[in-house]
Parts: sequence; structure tokens; C-alpha cells
Amino acid sequence: MRLHEVVDLATSNAPPDRNTVDEIVGKGRRAQRRRRAGFASAGAALAVVAVSAAVSLPSVFGGTGQSTVIEAGAAPSAVTQDAGAATWEFPADPFQFTFGAFEVDRWKVAAPTVASTSYQIAPVYLDGRTTNDRAVTDEEEAEIARGGDRRKGGPGYTPKPTIYAYLVLYRPGAFDPAGLTGATRLTVDGKEAYQVSGDAHGGTRRTLAWSYDSDAWAVLSTNSNSTEDPSDADLQKIVPGLKPVKAAPAKLPFTLDYVPAGYQPVEIGSHSMSGLNGIAAARDGDHGGAIFANPAPATTGLVEPYGGVDGASLPGSFQIFVVPSKNSNQTTGDTTIKCGNGFCTHRSKDGKTSIQVASEGRLSDAEMTKILKGLKLRNVKNDSTWADAATALVK
Repeated sequence: MRLHEVVDLATSNAPPDRNTVDEIVGKGRRAQRRRRAGFASAGAALAVVAVSAAVSLPSVFGGTGQSTVIEAGAAPSAVTQDAGAATWEFPADPFQFTFGAFEVDRWKVAAPTVASTSYQIAPVYLDGRTTNDRAVTDEEEAEIARGGDRRKGGPGYTPKPTIYAYLVLYRPGAFDPAGLTGATRLTVDGKEAYQVSGDAHGGTRRTLAWSYDSDAWAVLSTNSNSTEDPSDADLQKIVPGLKPVKAAPAKLPFTLDYVPAGYQPVEIGSHSMSGLNGIAAARDGDHGGAIFANPAPATTGLVEPYGGVDGASLPGSFQIFVVPSKNSNQTTGDTTIKCGNGFCTHRSKDGKTSIQVASEGRLSDAEMTKILKGLKLRNVKNDSTWADAATALVK
């Protein structure tokens, strides 16, 4: 089970018949066992061996989550809209952030942490609703294994008002609103917009897309276990809060000396893993990540971020993860590089950082080892030492 399947399904009070809460918990438990086994079985499913989901199974089953909304702590390099620009900037280098953290009504938009060749993504929070964007603890995993409070109908079960939300800012031409199925066209704050609402197994999925600049779209996506909160009107309140800031390069805690021929960087995470997996684990304290692909995915006609809402791997891709060692079950425990099951991994010299390349079998162990040997780690605790993504990834 990929990370966002867990997020998507578990925020619902009543999962679909083919994915009961017991089944969700069971899949998560089996995935945890495979991850802890690490290199033990060459036959383990590659999709769950890669560390993207391995380090960040969120606490979204309800019952033991926080009872109030958890706001994301701003990354050290986070920009806010106090540093605003008069107009939107679209740098030739797409790995830059052009909006910052802001609040409007009950919405709290964190600074973006993911950038790609087509968009930027930021976690979004809503007062009065819980967002459990962190990994499960050992205690919580044990509780899942016991079938306790987290399982609907179990002892002490108390559903929490949960939400999973994020804001995607697409570059001009990248997003195609015509691809939204069942959308209602409207005008919000004087801007062309489209809205989609639908049931989500006892809750509601809502999407609001609006044109923030010429042929450039922003999209707020929410998945709530309530059918009423947030409402369509609530989503629309976020539109006037989005303002441009002076473009700032996305930073990474590493540089690369080697990239296999034909592969291009397509998505990065700064203070997070790349993609929606990084957004769903925004409070895990991950350092950074990157996705390379050959061929690179399309940069136009999109209706969702690369990999979709379930964080699926891009065809022909490999990923780099730099995370705290405590967030990874798949590591050698020292600087020795070890490979198996479609990934290679090791730790930093001080043992505090886990570094991994995962390709799900698309690259040979020798190629992944070469990437790791050419990865130069910066001070993960001091992002003033980090490198601009555009120069860190291209050789």
C-alpha cells in the first residue's frame, strides 16, 4: 500500500467495502514488516520496499490522533508572503518557490516544500480539523497490531475531525482544467475557477482550481471525513490569500557528482521527501529528496501532481531520499553501501542520516551505488549550507 492510499482511505469514517479499516490496518502492518525486514527477502514487493512510503505511514486512522489541528512548523528557509512580489514570476529554472506561507479565514497554508518541472506543492491545514502528517510511532503500530482504538468499533474508538489537504501551484500551461471530471465553472474573487465535490466513503473530497495568472492555475485539494466541513464555500475563501513572492531557489542538503545518462530531475523535496509523499509526511522532519526520470514526464495537460494522489512511481524513474536515520527502517547502520530489492542505502559518517537511492529495479545495483558514492551531503541541520536544486542535481 502506498502512502496516499492510506491517507485517502483512512480519513474516511466508512472505507469502501473492498478496503475496510481492518484491511487498511493489515496492509499497513504487512508493509511495515517488509520494511523492517529490509534486505531479508529479494522477493519482497519493490513498490513497498522503496523508502518513500517506508518512513512516513501517517497517523490517519482516527482514534489516537491529535484532537486539534496540528500546524506544520515552518522550515528554516521558508518564505512568507511578507516578502511579496508585485507580479508572479516564472523563472526558467522551475525548481524555485514563488509563493509562501499564508493564512486566510480558517486556512493555514504552509510554505511549499515540493517543486517540480510543472508545479510547487504546500501542505494545507484547517482550524478545527486534525492533519496527522507524520509517521506512526512504535506504540501506535503496536496498537494497530492489537486492533485497538484505531480500528472502527474497537475499544475506546473516537473518530477525530480529520482533513488531508494541499495546494498545488502550476506553471503556465501545465494544468488543464478541462481534465477535471464533473467540475462546476464559477468565478471566485474575480478569477475563473472550477470546483469538484464528491463523496469519499463517508467523507468528502473537494477540489478547487482557479486561474491565478494567465494560463496558470492553483489547485486546492481536500479530503475530509466530514460531508460538510470544509464546504465548497470554505474552499473558495482561500483564493484571495494567495499572493506572489520573490522567486527563491529550492534548496537541497546534497549535491550529485553522477547521474545516469538520459535521466533528468523532475521533482524535488526541500525539508521533505519529494512529491505528495513528502506533503503527507510534512512533520516528519525529512531533509530532502529528488526524482529523476527517463524520459521526463509531460509538463503540460496535467490534472494532478506526478504519480497521482497515491504517490505512484513515475515510469522510468529513480528516487533519492535523505532522511533522519530514525525515519528509516532500511539502512545498513553505517557508511557501507548495501543493495537489494531495487534500492541501495547507507548512513552518513555520524550515523544520523539515512541516504538511499531507489529505482524499483530500473537501475542496476552498480549504477545506484555510483550515484550514492557521488552524493555529497551538506549539513542537514543548517540549510544555509544547502545547494540550489538546479545546480545540485545537474552535472
